[in-house]
Amino acid sequence: MRTTDVREVPRLWPRILEWIGGGEEVQLTRKDKVVAKLVPAAPAPAKQPDFLARAKAVLGSRPQGKPLSALVAEARGGEW
Repeated sequence: MRTTDVREVPRLWPRILEWIGGGEEVQLTRKDKVVAKLVPAAPAPAKQPDFLARAKAVLGSRPQGKPLSALVAEARGGEW
């Protein structure tokens, strides 16, 4: 873990970003007391699954039955 004084942050900012990018934590101090800690960002959350691709893999490209628009129209009391 690296440590630097807050007064040095503007001058060392590019180097601090390199440290954080390399996975290190950086403590910022003022008068020898830790006042902040910079840590690497958490990894991005997993991408949303591709449900359409899954459905096509399981059901094929043209599923059996009525189209969804017909089911919605029936549920609303109309005809398709």
